[in-house]
Amino acid sequence: MRRNSFRFPVTTLAGSSIKNIAAMHNIHHVDPEYRLKFMLTCFVAGILEPLNLAERLLWQKRIRDHRLQNPPVFIIGFWRSGTTLLHNLLCQDPEAAYTTTFQTVFPNLLLTQSWWLKPLINHLLPAQRPYDNMSMDMDFPQEEDFGLMNIQPSTIYKFFLFPAEFDRIIDHELFTGKLAPHLLSKWQEAYRGMIAKAVFNTGGSRYVGKNPCHLTRIGLIREMFPDAKFIFIHRHPYKVIESLYHFILSVYPGVQLQDVPTDFSRRKVVNLYKRAMDAYFRDRDQIPASNLIELNMDDFVRHIPGNLKEIYDKFGLGDFNKVSSRFNQYLEKNPAPEHKPKPPALETISLVDHYASGIMQKLGYSRNTAFASASQNPGKLFQFVPTKKLQKVL
Repeated sequence: MRRNSFRFPVTTLAGSSIKNIAAMHNIHHVDPEYRLKFMLTCFVAGILEPLNLAERLLWQKRIRDHRLQNPPVFIIGFWRSGTTLLHNLLCQDPEAAYTTTFQTVFPNLLLTQSWWLKPLINHLLPAQRPYDNMSMDMDFPQEEDFGLMNIQPSTIYKFFLFPAEFDRIIDHELFTGKLAPHLLSKWQEAYRGMIAKAVFNTGGSRYVGKNPCHLTRIGLIREMFPDAKFIFIHRHPYKVIESLYHFILSVYPGVQLQDVPTDFSRRKVVNLYKRAMDAYFRDRDQIPASNLIELNMDDFVRHIPGNLKEIYDKFGLGDFNKVSSRFNQYLEKNPAPEHKPKPPALETISLVDHYASGIMQKLGYSRNTAFASASQNPGKLFQFVPTKKLQKVL
Protein backbone atom coordinates (compact mmCIF):
# COMPACT_ATOMS: atom_id res chain seq x y z
CA MET A 1 0.00 0.00 0.00
CA ARG A 2 1.35 3.44 -0.95
CA ARG A 3 2.14 5.83 1.90
CA ASN A 4 0.30 9.13 2.36
CA SER A 5 2.92 11.28 4.06
CA PHE A 6 5.31 13.50 2.11
CA ARG A 7 7.91 13.37 4.90
CA PHE A 8 10.99 11.20 4.41
CA PRO A 9 14.01 10.27 6.55
CA VAL A 10 16.32 11.38 3.71
CA THR A 11 16.24 14.08 1.05
CA THR A 12 16.20 13.60 -2.72
CA LEU A 13 19.98 14.08 -2.63
CA ALA A 14 20.13 10.40 -1.64
CA GLY A 15 20.13 9.71 -5.37
CA SER A 16 23.01 12.09 -6.01
CA SER A 17 26.75 11.48 -5.72
CA ILE A 18 28.88 12.17 -2.66
CA LYS A 19 30.89 14.64 -4.74
CA ASN A 20 27.79 16.63 -5.69
CA ILE A 21 26.43 16.60 -2.14
CA ALA A 22 29.78 17.84 -0.86
CA ALA A 23 29.78 20.65 -3.43
CA MET A 24 26.40 21.83 -2.15
CA HIS A 25 27.39 21.45 1.49
CA ASN A 26 30.41 23.65 0.88
CA ILE A 27 28.05 26.46 -0.15
CA HIS A 28 24.93 25.87 1.93
CA HIS A 29 24.67 25.05 5.62
CA VAL A 30 22.50 22.40 7.26
CA ASP A 31 20.60 23.43 10.39
CA PRO A 32 21.25 21.28 13.51
CA GLU A 33 17.69 19.96 13.51
CA TYR A 34 18.24 18.37 10.09
CA ARG A 35 21.76 16.99 10.48
CA LEU A 36 20.52 13.45 11.04
CA LYS A 37 18.48 13.63 7.84
CA PHE A 38 21.51 14.98 6.01
CA MET A 39 23.80 12.26 7.39
CA LEU A 40 21.29 9.54 6.44
CA THR A 41 21.12 11.08 2.96
CA CYS A 42 24.90 10.90 2.68
CA PHE A 43 24.85 7.32 4.00
CA VAL A 44 22.38 6.17 1.32
CA ALA A 45 24.28 8.05 -1.38
CA GLY A 46 27.50 6.41 -0.20
CA ILE A 47 25.97 2.94 -0.42
CA LEU A 48 24.85 3.65 -3.97
CA GLU A 49 28.16 5.17 -5.05
CA PRO A 50 29.65 1.91 -6.47
CA LEU A 51 26.50 1.42 -8.54
CA ASN A 52 26.79 5.00 -9.81
CA LEU A 53 30.34 4.28 -10.90
CA ALA A 54 29.31 1.06 -12.64
CA GLU A 55 26.62 2.83 -14.68
CA ARG A 56 29.02 5.60 -15.61
CA LEU A 57 31.61 3.12 -16.86
CA LEU A 58 29.04 1.13 -18.83
CA TRP A 59 27.24 4.07 -20.44
CA GLN A 60 29.53 7.08 -20.53
CA LYS A 61 30.70 6.60 -24.13
CA ARG A 62 27.18 6.13 -25.53
CA ILE A 63 25.97 9.14 -23.59
CA ARG A 64 28.90 11.29 -24.72
CA ASP A 65 28.37 10.29 -28.37
CA HIS A 66 24.59 10.70 -28.36
CA ARG A 67 22.98 13.24 -30.69
CA LEU A 68 19.27 14.03 -30.85
CA GLN A 69 17.55 12.80 -34.02
CA ASN A 70 14.90 15.55 -33.95
CA PRO A 71 14.73 19.07 -32.51
CA PRO A 72 13.68 18.95 -28.84
CA VAL A 73 10.45 20.49 -27.59
CA PHE A 74 10.58 22.50 -24.35
CA ILE A 75 7.57 23.53 -22.24
CA ILE A 76 8.61 26.71 -20.47
CA GLY A 77 5.65 28.18 -18.59
CA PHE A 78 6.04 29.55 -15.08
CA TRP A 79 5.36 27.10 -12.28
CA ARG A 80 1.68 26.22 -11.70
CA SER A 81 0.68 27.41 -15.17
CA GLY A 82 -0.45 24.06 -16.59
CA THR A 83 2.98 22.78 -17.60
CA THR A 84 2.46 19.38 -15.94
CA LEU A 85 -0.76 18.64 -17.82
CA LEU A 86 0.71 19.69 -21.16
CA HIS A 87 3.90 17.69 -20.52
CA ASN A 88 2.01 14.56 -19.48
CA LEU A 89 -0.14 14.75 -22.59
CA LEU A 90 2.69 15.25 -25.08
CA CYS A 91 4.58 12.38 -23.48
CA GLN A 92 1.77 9.95 -24.33
CA ASP A 93 3.17 9.90 -27.86
CA PRO A 94 5.45 6.82 -28.25
CA GLU A 95 7.92 9.03 -30.11
CA ALA A 96 8.35 11.30 -27.06
CA ALA A 97 11.42 10.91 -24.86
CA TYR A 98 11.33 12.53 -21.43
CA THR A 99 12.84 12.56 -17.97
CA THR A 100 10.90 10.43 -15.52
CA THR A 101 10.49 10.97 -11.80
CA PHE A 102 12.83 8.05 -11.20
CA GLN A 103 15.48 9.65 -13.38
CA THR A 104 15.28 12.95 -11.52
CA VAL A 105 15.76 11.22 -8.15
CA PHE A 106 18.31 8.61 -9.28
CA PRO A 107 19.90 10.06 -12.43
CA ASN A 108 23.07 8.02 -11.93
CA LEU A 109 21.25 4.65 -11.69
CA LEU A 110 18.54 5.02 -14.34
CA LEU A 111 19.92 2.66 -16.96
CA THR A 112 21.23 -0.17 -14.76
CA GLN A 113 19.38 -0.29 -11.43
CA SER A 114 15.80 0.82 -12.11
CA TRP A 115 14.61 -2.80 -12.37
CA TRP A 116 14.74 -3.25 -8.59
CA LEU A 117 15.03 0.28 -7.21
CA LYS A 118 12.02 1.75 -9.03
CA PRO A 119 9.41 -0.64 -7.52
CA LEU A 120 10.90 -0.08 -4.08
CA ILE A 121 10.76 3.71 -4.32
CA ASN A 122 7.27 3.60 -5.83
CA HIS A 123 6.15 1.72 -2.73
CA LEU A 124 7.66 4.40 -0.47
CA LEU A 125 6.40 7.32 -2.57
CA PRO A 126 2.98 8.86 -1.82
CA ALA A 127 0.34 8.07 -4.42
CA GLN A 128 -0.36 11.79 -4.75
CA ARG A 129 1.87 14.81 -4.52
CA PRO A 130 1.19 17.43 -1.84
CA TYR A 131 -1.17 20.35 -2.25
CA ASP A 132 -2.79 19.51 -5.60
CA ASN A 133 -3.33 15.72 -5.27
CA MET A 134 -1.82 14.99 -8.68
CA SER A 135 -0.88 11.31 -9.09
CA MET A 136 2.75 10.38 -8.52
CA ASP A 137 4.70 7.48 -9.99
CA MET A 138 8.36 6.85 -10.75
CA ASP A 139 7.57 6.43 -14.47
CA PHE A 140 5.68 9.71 -14.84
CA PRO A 141 7.28 12.65 -16.69
CA GLN A 142 9.05 15.09 -14.39
CA GLU A 143 10.70 18.51 -14.40
CA GLU A 144 14.31 18.45 -15.51
CA ASP A 145 15.84 20.65 -12.82
CA PHE A 146 14.94 18.19 -10.07
CA GLY A 147 17.29 15.79 -11.84
CA LEU A 148 19.93 18.39 -12.64
CA MET A 149 20.19 19.16 -8.93
CA ASN A 150 21.31 15.57 -8.34
CA ILE A 151 24.01 15.74 -11.02
CA GLN A 152 25.57 19.18 -10.52
CA PRO A 153 25.07 21.95 -7.94
CA SER A 154 23.74 24.86 -10.04
CA THR A 155 19.94 25.17 -9.89
CA ILE A 156 17.41 27.30 -8.05
CA TYR A 157 15.62 24.11 -6.95
CA LYS A 158 18.06 24.00 -4.07
CA PHE A 159 15.72 26.44 -2.32
CA PHE A 160 13.53 23.42 -1.49
CA LEU A 161 16.46 22.03 0.52
CA PHE A 162 17.77 25.34 1.83
CA PRO A 163 14.74 27.62 2.33
CA ALA A 164 16.65 30.06 4.56
CA GLU A 165 18.82 30.89 1.51
CA PHE A 166 15.94 31.35 -0.93
CA ASP A 167 16.92 34.88 -1.94
CA ARG A 168 20.61 34.06 -2.30
CA ILE A 169 19.91 31.02 -4.46
CA ILE A 170 17.55 32.95 -6.74
CA ASP A 171 20.02 35.84 -7.06
CA HIS A 172 22.99 33.64 -7.94
CA GLU A 173 21.46 30.82 -9.97
CA LEU A 174 18.25 31.93 -11.69
CA PHE A 175 20.23 33.00 -14.76
CA THR A 176 22.24 29.90 -15.62
CA GLY A 177 23.97 31.54 -18.58
CA LYS A 178 25.71 33.94 -16.19
CA LEU A 179 27.39 31.19 -14.16
CA ALA A 180 31.17 31.09 -13.95
CA PRO A 181 32.57 29.32 -17.06
CA HIS A 182 33.56 26.12 -15.24
CA LEU A 183 30.10 25.85 -13.61
CA LEU A 184 28.33 26.59 -16.89
CA SER A 185 30.36 23.93 -18.68
CA LYS A 186 29.47 21.43 -15.96
CA TRP A 187 25.78 22.35 -16.25
CA GLN A 188 25.76 21.93 -20.03
CA GLU A 189 27.49 18.56 -19.82
CA ALA A 190 25.05 17.41 -17.15
CA TYR A 191 22.05 18.58 -19.17
CA ARG A 192 23.15 16.90 -22.39
CA GLY A 193 23.85 13.70 -20.47
CA MET A 194 20.48 13.79 -18.76
CA ILE A 195 18.67 14.20 -22.09
CA ALA A 196 20.66 11.33 -23.61
CA LYS A 197 19.74 9.07 -20.70
CA ALA A 198 16.09 10.05 -21.04
CA VAL A 199 16.16 9.02 -24.71
CA PHE A 200 17.80 5.67 -23.91
CA ASN A 201 15.37 5.05 -21.05
CA THR A 202 12.09 5.87 -22.79
CA GLY A 203 13.06 4.88 -26.33
CA GLY A 204 11.55 8.02 -27.86
CA SER A 205 13.04 9.79 -30.85
CA ARG A 206 12.00 13.34 -29.93
CA TYR A 207 12.85 14.81 -26.55
CA VAL A 208 10.03 16.67 -24.75
CA GLY A 209 11.15 18.57 -21.67
CA LYS A 210 9.28 20.62 -19.07
CA ASN A 211 11.36 23.24 -17.34
CA PRO A 212 10.09 26.56 -15.95
CA CYS A 213 13.72 27.52 -15.31
CA HIS A 214 14.18 27.75 -19.09
CA LEU A 215 12.24 31.02 -19.02
CA THR A 216 15.61 32.59 -18.16
CA ARG A 217 17.70 30.30 -20.40
CA ILE A 218 16.33 30.90 -23.88
CA GLY A 219 19.64 32.12 -25.29
CA LEU A 220 21.56 29.29 -23.64
CA ILE A 221 19.12 26.60 -24.81
CA ARG A 222 19.12 27.91 -28.37
CA GLU A 223 22.92 27.90 -28.33
CA MET A 224 22.85 24.23 -27.34
CA PHE A 225 19.86 23.26 -29.53
CA PRO A 226 19.51 25.83 -32.34
CA ASP A 227 16.28 24.41 -33.78
CA ALA A 228 14.56 23.74 -30.44
CA LYS A 229 10.79 24.22 -30.26
CA PHE A 230 9.25 26.14 -27.34
CA ILE A 231 5.74 26.08 -25.89
CA PHE A 232 5.05 28.90 -23.46
CA ILE A 233 1.91 28.30 -21.41
CA HIS A 234 0.53 30.82 -18.96
CA ARG A 235 -2.29 31.51 -16.48
CA HIS A 236 -3.41 34.59 -14.64
CA PRO A 237 -0.55 35.69 -12.32
CA TYR A 238 -2.91 35.89 -9.34
CA LYS A 239 -3.51 32.17 -9.74
CA VAL A 240 0.03 30.98 -10.33
CA ILE A 241 1.60 33.03 -7.53
CA GLU A 242 -0.94 31.99 -4.92
CA SER A 243 -0.65 28.38 -6.05
CA LEU A 244 3.15 28.31 -6.11
CA TYR A 245 3.37 29.94 -2.68
CA HIS A 246 1.28 27.18 -1.11
CA PHE A 247 2.95 24.46 -3.18
CA ILE A 248 6.41 25.45 -1.94
CA LEU A 249 5.21 25.46 1.66
CA SER A 250 3.70 22.00 1.19
CA VAL A 251 6.94 20.53 -0.20
CA TYR A 252 9.31 21.97 2.42
CA PRO A 253 8.48 19.47 5.21
CA GLY A 254 9.54 16.52 3.07
CA VAL A 255 12.93 17.78 1.91
CA GLN A 256 14.13 20.81 3.88
CA LEU A 257 17.57 20.94 5.53
CA GLN A 258 17.00 24.38 7.01
CA ASP A 259 14.14 25.97 8.90
CA VAL A 260 11.76 27.94 6.73
CA PRO A 261 12.41 31.61 7.57
CA THR A 262 9.61 33.58 9.15
CA ASP A 263 9.90 36.16 6.36
CA PHE A 264 9.15 33.64 3.60
CA SER A 265 6.23 35.33 1.91
CA ARG A 266 4.30 35.83 -1.28
CA ARG A 267 6.58 38.77 -1.99
CA LYS A 268 9.45 36.35 -2.67
CA VAL A 269 7.29 34.38 -5.10
CA VAL A 270 6.20 37.54 -6.89
CA ASN A 271 9.84 38.59 -7.19
CA LEU A 272 10.70 35.22 -8.77
CA TYR A 273 7.73 35.54 -11.12
CA LYS A 274 8.67 39.04 -12.25
CA ARG A 275 12.32 38.19 -12.86
CA ALA A 276 11.55 35.00 -14.76
CA MET A 277 8.80 36.52 -16.86
CA ASP A 278 10.77 39.68 -17.62
CA ALA A 279 13.57 37.45 -18.90
CA TYR A 280 11.15 35.57 -21.13
CA PHE A 281 9.69 38.72 -22.67
CA ARG A 282 13.19 40.13 -23.15
CA ASP A 283 14.55 37.04 -24.89
CA ARG A 284 11.62 35.43 -26.71
CA ASP A 285 12.36 37.33 -29.94
CA GLN A 286 15.49 35.16 -30.20
CA ILE A 287 13.19 32.23 -30.98
CA PRO A 288 12.15 31.99 -34.64
CA ALA A 289 8.40 32.48 -35.00
CA SER A 290 8.07 29.00 -36.46
CA ASN A 291 9.54 27.50 -33.27
CA LEU A 292 7.34 29.20 -30.66
CA ILE A 293 3.75 28.66 -29.54
CA GLU A 294 2.12 30.62 -26.71
CA LEU A 295 -0.91 29.16 -24.93
CA ASN A 296 -3.40 30.43 -22.41
CA MET A 297 -3.83 27.48 -20.05
CA ASP A 298 -7.54 28.04 -19.45
CA ASP A 299 -8.18 28.18 -23.21
CA PHE A 300 -6.02 25.08 -23.67
CA VAL A 301 -8.06 22.91 -21.28
CA ARG A 302 -11.34 23.97 -22.89
CA HIS A 303 -10.39 22.23 -26.13
CA ILE A 304 -7.36 20.05 -25.54
CA PRO A 305 -7.55 17.92 -28.74
CA GLY A 306 -7.74 20.93 -31.03
CA ASN A 307 -4.89 22.70 -29.29
CA LEU A 308 -2.69 19.60 -29.36
CA LYS A 309 -3.35 19.28 -33.08
CA GLU A 310 -2.25 22.91 -33.51
CA ILE A 311 1.02 22.04 -31.77
CA TYR A 312 1.57 18.94 -33.91
CA ASP A 313 0.82 20.75 -37.14
CA LYS A 314 2.97 23.80 -36.46
CA PHE A 315 6.00 21.90 -35.14
CA GLY A 316 5.71 18.98 -37.56
CA LEU A 317 5.57 16.40 -34.77
CA GLY A 318 3.98 13.71 -36.92
CA ASP A 319 0.49 12.47 -37.77
CA PHE A 320 -1.75 13.71 -34.97
CA ASN A 321 -4.54 11.30 -35.91
CA LYS A 322 -2.28 8.32 -35.18
CA VAL A 323 -1.71 9.36 -31.58
CA SER A 324 -4.90 11.24 -30.69
CA SER A 325 -6.44 8.14 -29.11
CA ARG A 326 -3.55 8.03 -26.63
CA PHE A 327 -4.34 11.56 -25.50
CA ASN A 328 -8.00 10.64 -25.05
CA GLN A 329 -7.07 7.55 -23.05
CA TYR A 330 -4.85 9.61 -20.78
CA LEU A 331 -7.61 12.15 -20.12
CA GLU A 332 -10.12 9.38 -19.38
CA LYS A 333 -7.76 7.69 -16.91
CA ASN A 334 -6.59 10.94 -15.32
CA PRO A 335 -9.57 13.18 -14.64
CA ALA A 336 -8.92 16.44 -12.85
CA PRO A 337 -8.10 15.62 -9.20
CA GLU A 338 -10.51 16.71 -6.50
CA HIS A 339 -8.80 19.85 -5.35
CA LYS A 340 -10.13 23.30 -4.71
CA PRO A 341 -7.44 25.88 -5.40
CA LYS A 342 -6.99 28.51 -2.77
CA PRO A 343 -8.41 31.85 -3.87
CA PRO A 344 -5.74 34.53 -4.11
CA ALA A 345 -5.09 36.42 -0.92
CA LEU A 346 -5.43 40.18 -0.94
CA GLU A 347 -1.66 40.30 -0.43
CA THR A 348 -1.13 38.39 -3.68
CA ILE A 349 -3.47 40.67 -5.58
CA SER A 350 -1.80 43.77 -4.18
CA LEU A 351 1.75 42.54 -4.91
CA VAL A 352 0.91 41.48 -8.46
CA ASP A 353 -0.86 44.74 -9.19
CA HIS A 354 2.13 46.67 -7.88
CA TYR A 355 5.06 44.67 -9.30
CA ALA A 356 3.69 42.68 -12.24
CA SER A 357 0.88 44.73 -13.76
CA GLY A 358 2.94 45.14 -16.94
CA ILE A 359 3.30 41.36 -17.23
CA MET A 360 -0.45 40.94 -16.76
CA GLN A 361 -1.00 43.36 -19.60
CA LYS A 362 1.46 41.60 -21.92
CA LEU A 363 -0.28 38.28 -21.27
CA GLY A 364 -3.67 39.80 -21.99
CA TYR A 365 -5.08 39.66 -18.47
CA SER A 366 -6.68 42.47 -16.52
CA ARG A 367 -7.39 42.85 -12.85
CA ASN A 368 -10.68 41.13 -12.12
CA THR A 369 -12.69 42.19 -9.09
CA ALA A 370 -13.92 38.61 -8.78
CA PHE A 371 -10.49 37.74 -7.38
CA ALA A 372 -10.69 40.36 -4.69
CA SER A 373 -14.17 39.31 -3.58
CA ALA A 374 -13.22 35.62 -3.70
CA SER A 375 -10.24 36.25 -1.43
CA GLN A 376 -12.63 37.61 1.16
CA ASN A 377 -15.17 34.85 0.55
CA PRO A 378 -13.30 31.54 0.04
CA GLY A 379 -16.54 29.76 -0.79
CA LYS A 380 -16.93 31.75 -3.98
CA LEU A 381 -15.98 30.19 -7.28
CA PHE A 382 -12.32 30.73 -8.15
CA GLN A 383 -12.48 32.26 -11.60
CA PHE A 384 -11.20 34.86 -13.96
CA VAL A 385 -12.14 36.29 -17.32
CA PRO A 386 -9.98 34.87 -20.17
CA THR A 387 -9.13 37.46 -22.76
CA LYS A 388 -7.55 35.43 -25.55
CA LYS A 389 -8.00 32.21 -27.42
CA LEU A 390 -5.09 29.95 -28.33
CA GLN A 391 -2.20 32.24 -29.05
CA LYS A 392 0.30 31.34 -31.73
CA VAL A 393 3.32 33.29 -32.73
CA LEU A 394 2.94 33.26 -36.49
